[in-house]
Parts: sequence; C-alpha cells; structure tokens
Amino acid sequence: MKKTLLLLLAAILLPMTIGAQKLAPSRIELADNQLILGHYTTDDIALGGCWGKPSFRGLNTIATDLTPEELAMFQGSKIVAFRVGMSLPAPVTRVFVIPIDGNGNLGDITEWSCNVSDEGWNVIELDSPYLIDLPADYMLRIGFDYEQLELRDKPVSAVNVGTIYPTYHYRLNKWGIYMNNVGNLSLQCIAENDNFPSYVVMLRNLKSQSIAVNGQDLSFSFETCNKGVGNIPANGCTYDIAIDGTVVATVTNPEALSDNYAEVKGTLPISGLTEGEHTLSVTVVSTNGEAVEHPATLSRTFKCFNSGFPRQMRLVEQFTSTYCTWCPLGSQNLTALCDLRGDVAWVGVHQNMNGTDPFKTLQCDSIASYQNCSGYPEGSFDRTPGCNDDDASQVCAVLSYNSPAYGGAYFNSFLESIATEPSWASVNISSTYDAETRKAIITVNGDVVPDFNTKMGADSRLTVYITEDNLVAAQYNQGSWVDDYVHNGVLRLAPGGVRGVALNRTGDSYENEFEVDIPTDWNADNLNIVAFISRPLRSNALSDLYVTNANKRHLGENDTPDFIPGDLNGDGKVNVSDVTLLIQVALSEDASGINPDAADLNGDGTINVSDVTMLIQLAIMN
Repeated sequence: MKKTLLLLLAAILLPMTIGAQKLAPSRIELADNQLILGHYTTDDIALGGCWGKPSFRGLNTIATDLTPEELAMFQGSKIVAFRVGMSLPAPVTRVFVIPIDGNGNLGDITEWSCNVSDEGWNVIELDSPYLIDLPADYMLRIGFDYEQLELRDKPVSAVNVGTIYPTYHYRLNKWGIYMNNVGNLSLQCIAENDNFPSYVVMLRNLKSQSIAVNGQDLSFSFETCNKGVGNIPANGCTYDIAIDGTVVATVTNPEALSDNYAEVKGTLPISGLTEGEHTLSVTVVSTNGEAVEHPATLSRTFKCFNSGFPRQMRLVEQFTSTYCTWCPLGSQNLTALCDLRGDVAWVGVHQNMNGTDPFKTLQCDSIASYQNCSGYPEGSFDRTPGCNDDDASQVCAVLSYNSPAYGGAYFNSFLESIATEPSWASVNISSTYDAETRKAIITVNGDVVPDFNTKMGADSRLTVYITEDNLVAAQYNQGSWVDDYVHNGVLRLAPGGVRGVALNRTGDSYENEFEVDIPTDWNADNLNIVAFISRPLRSNALSDLYVTNANKRHLGENDTPDFIPGDLNGDGKVNVSDVTLLIQVALSEDASGINPDAADLNGDGTINVSDVTMLIQLAIMN
C-alpha cells in the first residue's frame, strides 16, 4: 500500500485536531463606520499555538496576504487599527502593510511601531491610518514582528476557519512559507469608511464544456456572492451570458446573496457557430435594479464542432487484489457510484499483493503498468488524470474512502467534471455464443465524426474486454478473510490485446470482429463485453490515454439497430430522397411518419439542421 493511500486513510479514519480553539466571550465593539478586514472576522484564537514547524528564537516577522477579492469592498477605506491574536504572551513590536502588484512584486512597506504582549487579541491603534487605494489586481501583505522567548513556545495563533491562506515568514532577507493549509493567521485589520458599498458582487469558477457541438446545449455554471454591506434577495442580481461578446442569455441568482458564494447554473442552445475556439463570458449588469458601474466579469474559451456523439458509458478500471485489505472499500465506492448513474462500465483488473490473486493475468499486469498503478485499491476513470489532484504522474485515483456514500458522490462529481465534451465515435456491441463449441463472435461497430483523425488521432485504438460477474473467492477485508466474497466485473481477457486494435474503417463508420474460444471454467451466462475507443495505451503517455466513448453488453446481446441511420423512408437506402424528407421534417418540426431514431443522426435528441448536414454526407458516400 503506497504512502498516499496510508495518509488518506489516516485522514479519514482518525479525527484530526489542529490545536484546540477558544472563542472570545464577546465580539469586539466596532463603530458604525468600521468593519473587520481579514481572512476571518470572528474572535477565534488557537490555544497552544499553531501546529507546524516551531518559531525561531528571537525576533520573527510573519505575514499573510489579503486577496483582491477580499480588498474589493474596502477600496477607499482606511486601516485605523490592527488586531493581533497570540496564543501565548509574546512581545509584538511592529505591524506593517506591503502592497503586491498583479505580477507578485512587493511594493514599499508602511509600518508602525507598537508594544503589546498579551495572550489573546491585542489591538494596535495606528497614529496615521493607511488608505486602501490599490489597483484591482493588487494584494496587500499584512504582518507583524514578535519576539520568540522560548524555542519550544508556540505563541502564533492559526485558526481553521474559512478558506485557509498561507502564512509567510521573513528570514535571511527573503519571504518563505511558514505554514500552509494549517489555519489562518490570527491577524485582522479594522477598516473605517463612512460609505461602505452596499453591493460588491463577485464572480468565480466559470465552468462550461470545453467542447460543444452545434445543435446541442452548452452547460455552464459560475459562483457569485456579495461582499458589500447590503442585501441582495433571490433574483436581485442580473448577469449577462455572452458568446464572443454577444449576449445570448440573461440569468439571475436563484437564492439571496451573502458573502458566501452561491452557484448559478444554466444551459445555452448552440447553433450557427463556426468551428473553432469561442469565448463564453458572464458579466454582472445590475443589482436590485441598479446598473453596476464597474461590473465584474469572467470568461473562458471553448471549442465548437459541427458533429459529435453522446457518451454511452464511462470506463472505470479498478485495480484491486484479493489480498488487499482495503479493496472491498473501493468496490463499495464503485457500487455507490453505479447506484448513482447507469452508465458505468466497471472492469476489475486484479493484481498480486502479498499472495497470488486467482484472477490476475499477464494482461492485468500490463494494464496496471501502463497506467502507473502503484497501490490498491486504485482506479482510473476514462483514463483521465486528475481525480485526486492535477498531477499527471499517474492516471489512477485512490478508491478507499471510508464512506461509500461520500466516495460514490466524489467519483460521480469527477466523472461529471470530465464529461464535458461529446464523443467522437459511437460504440455498438453485438455478439453470438455457441454453447456447444463455446465459441463467441464479438462485433463492435459504429460511426465516427468526419474529422475523427483530427480530434482523436489516426493512432487511436478500439479495445475490447471480456469480464465475468459473480465469481466467488476469498478476499482479505479490513483485517479478516471472507471466504465467500463475490467479485464482479473481473477482467478475463482482452481479445485484441490490452493496447487495442486500429478501427477497421470504411468512410465515417467502422466495424471490428473478434473470435474467442470461451474456456470451460468461465460461466458464459455471467460474461460481459466492454468496448471502448481511446488514445493508444503506451508508456510515458499518462496525460494522453483518455477514452472518448465506451459501451458494455452481456455476451449474446445484440446492439445493432433495427434501422439504417439516415434511411427515413425505410427503403433500405440512404439517398437524396431521405435528405429531402429530413429537410421537410426539420422545417416543419413534424416527425410523424418517419423513424425518429434514423433521423436523429447526431444523437442529441432533436432533429435539426445538423442532422441534415450529416445525412447529406451519408447520402454522398452511398
């Protein structure tokens, strides 16, 4: 079991304490024109000091950075006092501020001498207030000097409240991280302004699909809050949604806005966009009916294409072992994931671990090796890195969350985050099985977008797995052996090899056939076929293994449609008469008298001009 897995389990299974905390009996009394400016505004203090490396004996300088977002509503205000919270008595001799520009360059320091040393909050009133008048992208470093009396003392207070920002330490003429992800430094400013703004609407985390298809919807979401002192009720804030600078929709906040971020979601119908890159933006235009003078705006780019296919299933390869004590937790998480959604093709790739796994094969070893699996239980999701972090050194993600309900929701959220583009090929599976000869014939076919090689690469591969359910074998489970444990989705064979085969293409369609002799110790009634199209599985390409589409069927199921795509009049041909009929249907929006499945060529659930375009291409090829 690798180190990261041990750390994860420790974090989940053990309560973690970062210094006990106490709350002052009452809030500081502020004047009507004063507010707290800091990473947190409560009176929390950490007893016993911050957790982390000890301070250096003697004089120490520490600081934290207020972000542009935190400073937005305080522009034009004056800092009239500092609040320094200490866990133990220690002399505090200086407070200061340093502006930091958008490139991270530090400006001139403004400092004030002081002499306070009490445990708890120390208020330092400034003889000359500091005017906050900074460009919109500037940060403000606020800090103080204190004297470390004893090496083992921990007088600095850090409180685990709100979003945690780093604390910096100045030593040997340079700034460095003093503590990170531990808690927020107990340092606050008292800011004064006779006219704090009522509305300072902030935006963050604009998200959308990275790829859109004409004729389909583009989903988007963003987060918004009000950092001002006024109230914005539900639907009190209006936002323009634009593509390439042209407003295409207007949305409002579904719930009242406070200083906590709330999510706004929506969809945009995409049509008539040129192929290539486009810009999606959101802009705050009004609050409570008042136009915004300096509106916040966010933007991101996406690519648009004229064709694509819906995703049929999501491939999840689980790396597991019958000797792995935490692997059943991984299976429980994947079961919870499957309960949340019906499109998961779950494949169990077994490995040895302190013993011989009865389901381990050389092909299993190769799959794990290519994806840099380094511990169990792990899994890859459409072979896309980033489930635990953005490190692409491996594709696998740790599966052993203590709560399957949480784990299922977590991995479902990850799948949603990477399900942001259409598929560039459809995957249909049909198979036959002769019980006497135990011979199976598997056929995988489908269509690809016209510029498939551009989007997926000419070296993309079709891979087929045969898996078996209801296999009973002993399993080590959280310290004990379970003799009759049921294993599902166990990988038995990759008929074309684990690296897949080239698509056998004819124009914009493909068909590949695999012939397999089913061993007598496999139960044919419990066999499944999983097929997927991906970038090629190869060494040193962990960020380039992604799966564009997958499907799963029981052995013997037939996925072949009972119609010819594009054959609207049912004459067995795709030609100009079908194009004429589809144009009439698209214009009239009356699909009676035709097979809608044959007409909906791009699979988006609607019949429109994009289907006409695809049908013309089919008719030309035929």
